[in-house]
Amino acid sequence: MPISDLRRQTSKIIQILRDSGDVVYITQHGRPAAVLVDYEAYETLLAQLEDLADLASLEAAEDEPERDYDSFLAEMNSE
Repeated sequence: MPISDLRRQTSKIIQILRDSGDVVYITQHGRPAAVLVDYEAYETLLAQLEDLADLASLEAAEDEPERDYDSFLAEMNSE
């Protein structure tokens, strides 16, 4: 959808997003410029991204050497 259409029909487009959950791609000069999504869909995407980042961190931590809890605490207290 061209940005000019978005300017003229903002309320209508927001209502469509709420009702259908569809994604609206906004173009400027015929090129992709932005994406509009329903707020709940956006929050869901952010939560999924955070979950994936957490999973990646856990997988990376699997390769770290293990150490006992007392030495870990000593290191944390020395900082």
